[in-house]
Amino acid sequence: MGNELVLNKKTVCITEKVVDKVEEIPLERDFVLPDYFPDVFRVLRCTVSPRPDSQTVSADKLTFGVTAVIRVLYLTEGSRRVNCAEQEVELSRSVELPDDCPSPEVRIDLSARNVSCRAKGSRRLDVRATVCAAVEVCCTREKSIVTDGSGCGVQLRRRTVTCPVKRLCASKRITVIQQTSLPEDKPAVGTVLRTGCVITRSEHRIVAGKLAVKGEAELQVLYSCIDKAGEDTVQDLRFTLPFSQIIDMDGVDESFNVNARVTPAACSLIPGSGEEKTAEWELALNVFCTAEKMGTEVGVTDVFSTEYECCPDETVEISAGQTDCKKLTAAAECTLTAPDGTVGMIYDCCAECSRPAVSCENGRYKLTGSVGCAVMGEGSEGGIFCCEGQCVYEAETELPDCAKLTAASAEVTGCSYYLGEGGSIRIRADVRIECMTLSGGTVRLVGSIKTDEESRINRDNSCALRLCRCGENEDLWDIAKRYHTSVEAVMEDNELTDDSRLGCGKMIVIRSSANNR
Repeated sequence: MGNELVLNKKTVCITEKVVDKVEEIPLERDFVLPDYFPDVFRVLRCTVSPRPDSQTVSADKLTFGVTAVIRVLYLTEGSRRVNCAEQEVELSRSVELPDDCPSPEVRIDLSARNVSCRAKGSRRLDVRATVCAAVEVCCTREKSIVTDGSGCGVQLRRRTVTCPVKRLCASKRITVIQQTSLPEDKPAVGTVLRTGCVITRSEHRIVAGKLAVKGEAELQVLYSCIDKAGEDTVQDLRFTLPFSQIIDMDGVDESFNVNARVTPAACSLIPGSGEEKTAEWELALNVFCTAEKMGTEVGVTDVFSTEYECCPDETVEISAGQTDCKKLTAAAECTLTAPDGTVGMIYDCCAECSRPAVSCENGRYKLTGSVGCAVMGEGSEGGIFCCEGQCVYEAETELPDCAKLTAASAEVTGCSYYLGEGGSIRIRADVRIECMTLSGGTVRLVGSIKTDEESRINRDNSCALRLCRCGENEDLWDIAKRYHTSVEAVMEDNELTDDSRLGCGKMIVIRSSANNR
């Protein structure tokens, strides 16, 4: 029994991405305008803005709720006032989870596409769209890896890896409310037509075992109003709103590498009553934080036996490096044309982008996505128009050897326009891309070993010496494994001082007696 296989093992924590998919939720809404709304004469634009509302995780299922805010901008006959019909639609979807998924980390990015609106008479609107939910679920599990072993002639190839030894995760929805007075040159808010939010600055630091997150958000609103001359018009307004929040992350300290992602969840403006030039901003933010502590572990990457048929019985893939956030920028341009070929004034210019698709070739990553652009204004004759178009953004980045890109997200941070001839409007959208990278890539370690003591290695003792020609990129481990001997025996017989990679075509001596050492 002295030759039985004895293994030393250690438990490590690994994070696995168990769900990475896009759920498409159809939206169909047929609603009648309230009595106090004027009739529809011409639809200018329809938008669908989905926001996350709730999520629950059961033993094998993730269920999340979405509120889709529908806004239809339209004109009534004989009037220049832009009206906004708004409704909220509640949607939900369930995603299957693996049976073993403890403490899942859930991230859901929402967008809408294929938005269309049709007026069915003067009081009814038919809206259709597809809400896309990019769902990513990660689970942290404990796995055993082999660190050492003996018996049964087993040979182990070890590797020292730097990897996360502890991982913390926290998420929180925060709400910021601010009352403000409108600038003197801006008329009082009538009807809110569009709101938007861009996170312009975000930072975090560890304070007394908690994570303090703070930054600034630029809020935008487009609204209809009455100017000083008593005419209907459209105005835009921007406001910078600071935010700060303490996030509980039990056990976090300066030894952790922390990433905090802040994304807008909802943005609204409530105008003051009557002619009062005040407004109340309400901003909801989603904060998603991860913290990793790095450590050094020794694991087994390959195994064979000099005596029996032997192979890994289970392997574990771990992250061999640190997770970081890399930021890229891109620009997309789209040319639109005013319906009557003239532009007298531009009221609004905005854009939204899709989640980037990622491709890789020779270590160089390419990220591409689409940008939906829209512009609202009036022609030289005073007619109000709204036109939309699509364009593409693209960015490239190169990562060091062994590093890889694990996730990417994008948002439009700015939008500008240039007027050309013939009523052309050239729109430029600035896109910020955030890439999550893993510095050391991944490594597959042996979790357990299986030997078949009924199947001994066949020995060819017809000759005392063999000459082995090294193949391309082979090292001493590859040679020893091929001939079921040990690396130490090959080094001794060939008077080698280390087991570094050998040159292609180099001749190595293999003794038959080496099989028994």
